[in-house]
Amino acid sequence: MLSAENEKLIKEYLDIAENDSENMERFKNLLSDDCVWALMPPGMVIEDGESVKKFCAFAMGSRKHKGSDVKAKINNWFADEDNFCVEYYHAAIITVFRFVVIENICLVCKMRNGQFCVVHEYVDTSGSRLIWLGLKIMPLLARKKGIHFRKSLSKQRVQSQKSGKRNRS
Repeated sequence: MLSAENEKLIKEYLDIAENDSENMERFKNLLSDDCVWALMPPGMVIEDGESVKKFCAFAMGSRKHKGSDVKAKINNWFADEDNFCVEYYHAAIITVFRFVVIENICLVCKMRNGQFCVVHEYVDTSGSRLIWLGLKIMPLLARKKGIHFRKSLSKQRVQSQKSGKRNRS
């Protein structure tokens, strides 16, 4: 059973995603101060709320929807107690290059007190080499913007296996 505050959070998120996705101020209010955001690929984990908000502003600021017929469309979502999962189709105009990209995204979220405290974002790159490339260079761009992150544990395990080291975490 969803609490009233988490139900309100979901309704607000869905409205932002489909109707107001460029409104960073409105979106930031949905994130807890200690929010953790994991982006797959490229395997980035952003562990402090301020860096998460900076990352979201960077990612959201690189695209636009207003004044065009491209936007996000919710395909499916479900929630229970403190968990929320949403799959959406995202089309946006990349402002630097002025062309449309299309991607499928799934967010798996943990909610606490009417805010998202953990978000795992999974991006399907199979339909676009440009999306794949953008995500591949995302860590470099994030560092340049001063966004602090670490590699995901799964990525660390793969790298340690390649180097012959054992990681028991």
